[in-house]
Amino acid sequence: MASGLVAQGFDLLCGNLIYKPEVQTVQLYADGDQLKDPIIPLDDMRERLTLSFDIIDGQGEVLNYTFIHCSHDWQPTDMQRIQYASGFDSDRLDDYAFSRNTLIEYVNYHLKFPNEDMMPLVSGNYLLIVFGDDLDDLYFTRRFMVVDEKAHISVTVPRYPDDLALTDTHQQLDIRVNMNNYLTGNTQQYSFLTIRQNGRWDNAAEGLKPTYVYPDYLSFEHHPQTVFEATNQYRRFNSSNFYFQSENLAHIRQTDESFEIDITTCEPRARKAYASFEDIHGEKFIYVENEELDNATEADYCRVNFFYKSEAPLTHEDLYIMGALNDWCFNESNKMRYDYRLRGYTCSMVLKQGYYNFMFVTIDRNRGEVMTDLTEGNHWETNNV
Repeated sequence: MASGLVAQGFDLLCGNLIYKPEVQTVQLYADGDQLKDPIIPLDDMRERLTLSFDIIDGQGEVLNYTFIHCSHDWQPTDMQRIQYASGFDSDRLDDYAFSRNTLIEYVNYHLKFPNEDMMPLVSGNYLLIVFGDDLDDLYFTRRFMVVDEKAHISVTVPRYPDDLALTDTHQQLDIRVNMNNYLTGNTQQYSFLTIRQNGRWDNAAEGLKPTYVYPDYLSFEHHPQTVFEATNQYRRFNSSNFYFQSENLAHIRQTDESFEIDITTCEPRARKAYASFEDIHGEKFIYVENEELDNATEADYCRVNFFYKSEAPLTHEDLYIMGALNDWCFNESNKMRYDYRLRGYTCSMVLKQGYYNFMFVTIDRNRGEVMTDLTEGNHWETNNV
């Protein structure tokens, strides 16, 4: 089934996308660690990935999943499925449980993979696809990677970038890749480097070619695409306990339908001095403070209200909330709207209990560029990964 996606003219966008509004809190991570990227080794991959997601007001439908092999730039490859995967073309997602003692009811699905039913055979980029009765009924897609480590990568961040005008606001990465005797005459042609800042894909530098090829390593240095806005430490809030008003929570209230949280008024940080504090680099960590409760099925959903103070609306940009709380995507659910009465931007999102990082960004309406200079500021000291 999966190998015929392209042949059938199936228009698939190979990104972390949700196709149904009832799908919430999709997590795909490695080694049981919610904060660990879904990257697993080719020689030891069995059940190293965990998939968890919720269907709001679900009835416990049996869903299906498959995965396809993708190129370095996340396009479906023309490989036959037998060349990159063993086992079935697709399999059932039938490990689910109904929420318990929550105001907002949902069904939580859980999967450990790869397993004997479906296993990648080669390294590379893969796209996990969750669907209903057939592939026309898409629920969501998620990227994961299988690595066959043949190289060692070292990275330095020089205090002074090549463009000295960016010294205090940007971070330049100088990268060396030791190929461990795997260098060939075609290295320049077949070497592609992708750099991500935290969990973001919107500003990823993709398909980079080496600046220099040395006898024993590749150099990606003094390249304009390895220079990133430094941004700032992520803002944060904790909704794991509805009966305790933790940091950055202004109000917590319960209605007949759900809990509701107001985040403390957020102000621009662009002209403020840099303040160092720990964050989780824009990610989310789902949990309930009560250790006797099950995070997967007893964490409730709540409506989270954000308010960003601004005396006037932006003239050429739209304002968004960025982070794993919305899968690092930019759409109507995390787009803020200006309220002239309140003199600021507002947005409400329905989120599962847990610890969240977030940041405000602007997107230029003409160029589509995602920026933090107007909202969060950029500081070379920022701890990015």
